[in-house]
Amino acid sequence: GLYVTLFAVGHTVTLLLGVLAEITISSYVIDAIIGFSVVYKALDNLGAFQRWFGYQPNTKAATLIFGLLHGFGLATKIQEYEISPDGLIPNLIAFNVGVEIGQLMALSAILILMGFWRQTPSFWRHAYTANVAMMSAGFLLMGYQISGLFLTA
Repeated sequence: GLYVTLFAVGHTVTLLLGVLAEITISSYVIDAIIGFSVVYKALDNLGAFQRWFGYQPNTKAATLIFGLLHGFGLATKIQEYEISPDGLIPNLIAFNVGVEIGQLMALSAILILMGFWRQTPSFWRHAYTANVAMMSAGFLLMGYQISGLFLTA
């Protein structure tokens, strides 16, 4: 509950702020940061911060910060389209509500599947592999986006 709320609040604030104030950030930079957030979460799941640095970063703060950054990602994409200022705020709110409903549906499905998976004897062995795969995907996304940033500059 709380983490979903923090992410949604951050996401909503920067989506609205980014579009309404016309704040643009390179989509390559934002998408690289999104890749970094995937790597961060995989490392967090594996307990790497505690093991490597002897402390656990504030998960609530990280969730809010990554929500803020993800919102700028959507705002940047929305600004690529010509959107009439007539009814912009209600349309943005409706769009954001749709995005949040979609995220809640996806998260619900994942949590249900994770609940079943956690009950299997091989969960911990496969959970490690899944987090390494998630981290690898995050690094690939980061590399792809950083390459795109420099190749299109």
